[in-house]
Amino acid sequence: MGIRVTGLIAVATVICALGTGVYMQRTADTQRAPSAQQASAPLPTEPETGKLVLQDVTFTSARPDTHRQRQPLRDVDTSLLQCASTLNLTAIDNAMLQVELSAPCRVGERFTLHHGGVMVTYALDAEGDFRGVLPALTKRAVVIADFASGRDLDASVMVEDLEQVERVVMHWQGRSGLELHALEFGATYGSAGHVWKGSEPGQGAGEVLFLGDPDQVAAHLVQVYTLPKSSGYGAVNISVEAEISDANCDQAVAAQLIERRDDRLRTRDLVLNIPDCSAVGDFLVLNNLVESLKIASN
Repeated sequence: MGIRVTGLIAVATVICALGTGVYMQRTADTQRAPSAQQASAPLPTEPETGKLVLQDVTFTSARPDTHRQRQPLRDVDTSLLQCASTLNLTAIDNAMLQVELSAPCRVGERFTLHHGGVMVTYALDAEGDFRGVLPALTKRAVVIADFASGRDLDASVMVEDLEQVERVVMHWQGRSGLELHALEFGATYGSAGHVWKGSEPGQGAGEVLFLGDPDQVAAHLVQVYTLPKSSGYGAVNISVEAEISDANCDQAVAAQLIERRDDRLRTRDLVLNIPDCSAVGDFLVLNNLVESLKIASN
């Protein structure tokens, strides 16, 4: 609309200017002597009407690119869509989080999941995907996927059944040899109710999961014991054990214990001095690090 207005103004200006010139010219001709009219060149007119004819008028006020052909829109770069990364969370039974991560352009890349102060290290598979679980520690669970190359991802979900479980988490970095053991309701080592990462499914009321990829460099690893409050009543004794190996002998091993009890989180730092390498194959048993879980009868 702005360009058309400019053109109309230009036409009006040209016509007005030419009309004024003609009026002035004819007025002057009337007042001049006949001999002076020979020097005046007649303007072109239509034969019958005597109207002025405008020829070869050039508009100089319009922009030169006014009628330039519009360029077509560029196609969307599909490679950006193919490289999109996503992190999805789903709350599942026993207050666990199903974690699904897709990053097709980060195949094999190392990453660490963060939630409630716990860190777990994994790597994407050959398709750039990961699927695993995490223990929920807060009712509104927020998980961050921290990549070595940056561009972190995050997601959140509500965990409605968190109050229905008791939970103890132990996490550390590297090959510490640490293990979490639970003796449920009066059980002894090796009997039904002795639950640890190597126990058979259904060995006890609760379950110990080992999370993380120990083959990753400086991997953050987790063991988590989860006990549904509806599974029975009595005391559950929790202990931390460490197998002395070539990877941890004669070293100080650091870990952290996180307990969820009565809907509150308790955190305790642990530093364990592993004996020298002459004791490889032995076990250290640390009792009383975690207060016994007490499940009341319904």
